[in-house]
Amino acid sequence: MNTGNDQSSRLAERIRVAATTGQRLAIVGGGSQRGLAFPAGFDADVQPLEVASHHGIVHLAPSELVVTVRAGTPVVELQAALEEVGMMLPFEPAQPTPSSSVGGMVALGLSGARRPWTASLRDAVLGTRIVNGRGEILRFGGEVMKNVAGFDVSRLMAGSLGGLGVLLEVSFKLLPAPAYQAWLRQEMTAAAFIEQARDWGRSALPFSGLAWADGVCHIRLGGGQEGVQEAAERLGGEPDREGPAFWTRLRDRHLPFLTRSLPAGDRLWRLSLPPATAPLDLPGEWLLNWAGGERWLRSSAAPDAVRAAATEAGGHARLWSGDPAGAPWLHPRPAALLRLEGEVRAALDPDGVFFAPLLPPYPQPARRSA
Repeated sequence: MNTGNDQSSRLAERIRVAATTGQRLAIVGGGSQRGLAFPAGFDADVQPLEVASHHGIVHLAPSELVVTVRAGTPVVELQAALEEVGMMLPFEPAQPTPSSSVGGMVALGLSGARRPWTASLRDAVLGTRIVNGRGEILRFGGEVMKNVAGFDVSRLMAGSLGGLGVLLEVSFKLLPAPAYQAWLRQEMTAAAFIEQARDWGRSALPFSGLAWADGVCHIRLGGGQEGVQEAAERLGGEPDREGPAFWTRLRDRHLPFLTRSLPAGDRLWRLSLPPATAPLDLPGEWLLNWAGGERWLRSSAAPDAVRAAATEAGGHARLWSGDPAGAPWLHPRPAALLRLEGEVRAALDPDGVFFAPLLPPYPQPARRSA
């Protein structure tokens, strides 16, 4: 296939120059989710490295369940190409704007509502081509699962927030799109939803989404028509006429719960917890996804209180928006993990070229002079 525009050489040269002159670069794709990687903006000495022009689908092989795509490619463009051949990305990526790019999608590492029943974004990454902090073009993994061996750098790029290198290409595992879907709704409390989702999790019903919002359990089913219809009859509830729109807005994080302005002193949190965790004793409003595994909270609770509750439950909490009040945006990591992350960053970006303020710092050697 190999369509689009290959800017690999230009990007590598730009990074080589930055490494020898001491310049720092912030990797920018479509720019639609820049605030998640750079919530406080850029430091004064940081320059954006635009990668949106590096785009195009390199290889699409539906029979082999794989696609390789350049990082600047808009997610909507990739999704449209997959729909034409009856395929889908198993992790159901967000498409918040038409400019949202594949590279940004991987750098954030966030998966959609289908994740518990198919795969996370990280699990779907088969291989990558990247430019490291010295301008070297490196390839990791491949286009089949058996090529993933040793230290899997490809999957480290998922959630790396632009701190490990510039993504040039990513190969993803694909799945066939469901032939038939159904949407249901049932009124229940959040506690009842968690209990019910736990029981449903022991079944083999063809779920592709379980969420709770405003007193309503939203159910999405996908698969063969006969199996989906039988499951819908077994589950009961009412047909959800707004179901397709609800799941699209949830996928793209466009639900009013996630977009409306926060009152002074409130914060929006994204918590990842064991799905069967009982409702946390925290004030505020909740939105539950992943059968209870992903929970969004609008609350005036102090950051330490939210993080303590998440840690006690065996999960973690990311501050999504609102005044951090001096708290870190990401959940604090253990010292051993911080050291490991720092060592990985130092190996891939020894001169500290890539600006990634949310990742842990690491001791940097003296920069090379030009």
